[in-house]
Amino acid sequence: MGPGLRREGRKVRASSQLCSISSQVARGIDLLPTALAMSDARLLIASGADREYFPLLSDTIMSIRAQRRDVALGILDLGLDQEQSDWLTSRVQHIVRPGWDLDFPGRSQMPDTFKAQVARPFLRRYFPEYEVYLWIDADAWLQDWRVIDLYVSAAGRDRLAITPEIDRAYKRHYKRPKPFGWTLAWKNYRQAFGWRAADRLGRNPMVNCGVFALHRDAPHWDAWARVLSQVLQRTQFFFVEQTALNYVIFAEHLPVNFLPAYCNWMPGDAPPAFDAGRGLFVEPYAPHEVIGVMHLAGREQKTHLFRLNRLDGGTVETSLRYSDSRSLCGRALGEISA
Repeated sequence: MGPGLRREGRKVRASSQLCSISSQVARGIDLLPTALAMSDARLLIASGADREYFPLLSDTIMSIRAQRRDVALGILDLGLDQEQSDWLTSRVQHIVRPGWDLDFPGRSQMPDTFKAQVARPFLRRYFPEYEVYLWIDADAWLQDWRVIDLYVSAAGRDRLAITPEIDRAYKRHYKRPKPFGWTLAWKNYRQAFGWRAADRLGRNPMVNCGVFALHRDAPHWDAWARVLSQVLQRTQFFFVEQTALNYVIFAEHLPVNFLPAYCNWMPGDAPPAFDAGRGLFVEPYAPHEVIGVMHLAGREQKTHLFRLNRLDGGTVETSLRYSDSRSLCGRALGEISA
């Protein structure tokens, strides 16, 4: 029996959690002073990659360093080569090769990259002595530091700050419903916990663990590790750690602050617009909030040339990789000042 199935009688209070999104957005400006009061010295931003993902990881690091040179960065080395490690050494505070934090069937046959999924509930072990941990996937990059402040504030001491994969612009919400409600989230729950859990929880949106923040004392770390360990005894699949964390949110009801989509934007679901006046990527609909984190989730998004609407009219074609888009953003600012 999968973890939590004995709670079948408990009603999932997803609607109340989702309704909190709009109020959190409205209060976002009030959250910032708390974050600003905390020294960057108490924050660690973590990520990880192997040699194949290193070009993406380097973009992530450069995007952060462009805005904060003193914030601590910790990297999980999942198979980097020596030249890549040398590049990192002068730019990050910690480089750690993770072990296998959990035991599960078939572990010896799993690639080292799978350690990134197993290691995430154990960031405190690999990077001790920090107060708040913010994870960002190597295929995501930072455009606006204010979202980091928002993540840290929303996490507080006992809440998970994280972004659901929902937004008014995302195309998935306008498609024909899946037969029997068998969404990707439903399929993940079925594989991880079985049919009954899938029917209870699969209606909830996927909450994306590619970017999240947690205080070191938050209860989610231990709950996430416990549920992930139980799931790994049953199955191993690409979304396993994300599904375990979603279970902690929606089935075990640990406290969470859901942040708006611009805190973890999925361009595969909705390409952003381009604000040439500021040289920034923004939401496609008014009020065109600046995209804080651009997350190139999915194989196609990493190489795709996007045709974006410009706020001043017309379109522009560009990659959304950090390094590839710097010339566009700089050129736009140059055109405005000319």
